[in-house]
Amino acid sequence: MKEIERVMSAPRLLLVEEGEGRFSTVFQHGDGAQERLPVTTPAKDLIATAEADYRAYRREIKRLCEEHPLFTPRLDIPVVDFEDFVAEALLLPSMLQKIDLVSFFALGILLDKALQREDDGSALFLLDSAQELLYVLEEPIRTQVYLRNILEMTFDGMERATQRERFERLCQIYPDIGELCDSTSLPEAGAGNRVFSVRSLFGLRLLELALYFQQDKQRIARCDYCWGWFIPKTKKATRYCDRVMDGFPCKKRGSRFKRNLIADEDSALKICNQLRDRMYARLLRWQDAALDERKNLIPMDYDQYDAWSENARLARMEYLKGKLTAEEFLRRIDITHELDSYETDRAEQIGQTVWQQRVAGDISFDPEVRYPETMQCLDIDLGVAEPKWELYTEDDLRRQEQKGHQSLRERYGKELMNTGIADTDTLTC
Repeated sequence: MKEIERVMSAPRLLLVEEGEGRFSTVFQHGDGAQERLPVTTPAKDLIATAEADYRAYRREIKRLCEEHPLFTPRLDIPVVDFEDFVAEALLLPSMLQKIDLVSFFALGILLDKALQREDDGSALFLLDSAQELLYVLEEPIRTQVYLRNILEMTFDGMERATQRERFERLCQIYPDIGELCDSTSLPEAGAGNRVFSVRSLFGLRLLELALYFQQDKQRIARCDYCWGWFIPKTKKATRYCDRVMDGFPCKKRGSRFKRNLIADEDSALKICNQLRDRMYARLLRWQDAALDERKNLIPMDYDQYDAWSENARLARMEYLKGKLTAEEFLRRIDITHELDSYETDRAEQIGQTVWQQRVAGDISFDPEVRYPETMQCLDIDLGVAEPKWELYTEDDLRRQEQKGHQSLRERYGKELMNTGIADTDTLTC
């Protein structure tokens, strides 16, 4: 009798505790045989899922949806077209075998259920069945979109927060998700090897989130430079991961570009840059002027410019260390009394970008489908007689909505590579 039950059991997806906060994902097949994936932690698995590369898989689903003759508008749909569509659809999960074994196994279960749907005799049965298969095939993509948005809202900018504060932020933005992955609903850790059975891919990720919030040995953080998720090695606030991007460690490039970011967002440093530009322009005018023309100019030779630059550099260092107020900093560098006032504060942090508002308002927000490949917009510039059409790419539109909330690599990296500047420390002010 037990053997019959073993043969007749349905395939299941399990998460098995292995001790010390580690878990194994287990595939239990219909005959009772099991496959066990390597041991990992919930935090590592969540990051791996968020970073899985589904681009080729997405393209094949899109091609199948847009190009297969089954979806050609007509009165009668040949069964042979439906059978051909099913044959092509069943080949797609194999694309995930090397990048996402969990999705490959889960799709096998879901597709098998979808194919057992009985013909209801309606004229649209074949089309409805095909749409259901497409919906199933998109399950890994949907799960990744949901998870990426959860990570975006829960962990971005929360490096110094506690696990409890991160969870409370998740509950504030996505209350339903917070309820589903509340760690207090789980059995306590340490009470024996726990085994969880999950019904869907997204259910597995919510379970891992709950298990993640149940511990505090690992935390998920975002690298300021590459924008990827990572697990810091210590409890100290960590801004950069150990990845190598564009041939340079994130830590090296990140710390350098952080200075650019500070200068962009700080009012006093912006004024410092303006004074530097003014002094340099004054130097060029003085050097290029004939002797009889210099009487109408403010003197500024190379020695004077170098002295001002060195003074500004030292004052800037003290200001960034908090030893000088913004007013004291500006008074020290304004040796020629260029400024009308020294009253300024550090720029306030901007509110949510359009991108963040979209993510917070819709957990299914998917940038891959939100922005068209190209868009033409009429640029009406009041200073130009003839308005002109501008062509914006998908990437342009995304950057526009994300402006102010970007990785240091995206914000400054391309400018550095385009100008051919070497990766050496330079003085911003």
